[in-house]
Amino acid sequence: MTRVRVGVVGVGRWGRNHVRVLKELEVEGLVELCAVCDVNVERAREIASEFRIPHVVSSVDEFSKLVDAAVVAVPIEYLYSVSRELLSAGVHVLIEKPVATSVRELDDLIRVSESKGVFAMPGYIMRFNPVAERLREIYSKTKVFYVVSRRLSRRPQHMRKYSILLDLAVHDIDLCMYITDTMHVQVKSGFVKRLYEDDVVIAVLEANSALCHIHVDGLSLAKVREIELIGDEMFVRGDTDALTVYTKRGDGTYVIEKLKGEEPLKKEDRTFIRIVKTGEVPEGVPTLKSAREVLRVVEELRLISS
Repeated sequence: MTRVRVGVVGVGRWGRNHVRVLKELEVEGLVELCAVCDVNVERAREIASEFRIPHVVSSVDEFSKLVDAAVVAVPIEYLYSVSRELLSAGVHVLIEKPVATSVRELDDLIRVSESKGVFAMPGYIMRFNPVAERLREIYSKTKVFYVVSRRLSRRPQHMRKYSILLDLAVHDIDLCMYITDTMHVQVKSGFVKRLYEDDVVIAVLEANSALCHIHVDGLSLAKVREIELIGDEMFVRGDTDALTVYTKRGDGTYVIEKLKGEEPLKKEDRTFIRIVKTGEVPEGVPTLKSAREVLRVVEELRLISS
């Protein structure tokens, strides 16, 4: 397989971003971006015209006959059904987070993926952020007592129909697993509370002997995307938006790193395509099994908050 035939299902704001990135990978000769699919056919035609994509369809069944691999960027409630149909048709899929809405659905996707011999990759883009990669590296070389992850911002009105656990907190649960290099976490405490018009999540997880404190809300006027490592000999704060890592050492010295690298979305899509081509999954890449663990934690937090 030289050039993977790829397409995107769901060409809203985030789906369009995938189209843009895949077009850049097409210029590199890695893929052939051959189809877009959306129930809003007019929107799909506009995207296809803008990026010179030959096929526009509204049926997932028709779409599946045109591609080897697909990015699924539909609303949360349709991720499972669309992805299952594509996997059943033998199409490799990159599924936007949270992949499904329950462990039961994810178990079914794992079963279908394995039975059809196709790869399914969760779209946990934060794993491809250079700050998260750097924090994982630091964690592996330092004694860390605990991790603090903050994801605060005012959620748009149209997103408030979705659980903040599925919309935002899944990123921080996954980052806890990624940075500490573990596939299993324990919920030590936590709650989800409705305040005014949106939710606040505060939870403590245990991963690889380190505690992960997660604070997520949809209310804050200030956008905060920070992760801290509190360790024996250093304090580290990473900002995944500003792409900076501040480190203060035990001797009182400090350093601020300004990180650069490939756009996380492009790196994510490139990684997915390379796995489709080679069948080799690099260390640290999210899988359906890691996504299942994230949803297991989500379900446990829901249970103890009810």
